[in-house]
Amino acid sequence: MAAVAFDSLEYAHQLEAAGMPRAQAEVIAQGLTSMFVHNFDSLVTKDYLDARFSEQAARLDAMDVKFDAKLGLLSAEIDGKLGKLYVMFGVIMAGVAVPIIQTGIAWLA
Repeated sequence: MAAVAFDSLEYAHQLEAAGMPRAQAEVIAQGLTSMFVHNFDSLVTKDYLDARFSEQAARLDAMDVKFDAKLGLLSAEIDGKLGKLYVMFGVIMAGVAVPIIQTGIAWLA
């Protein structure tokens, strides 16, 4: 994790230079130092975000693989059902076309 650069003594000197009493400047600098130390563990760094984004990308990739597999199965099932429909349509068309052809041949004969 990255370190936070905060020089409390330098900050206290800057506050003094701006006209703040020394004791007050030191208390404020110590308070900020305590705050940084207390909240340091909850800082979010670029490395932390990169790791979380990588984890989420891996989860999405796994979901994508599962989705593609399911989509492939559904596609095969639909293709099978469409094949059956084509056969049924062919049988129906033959059932309609044969009598028409027979009637046409009878008229020509």
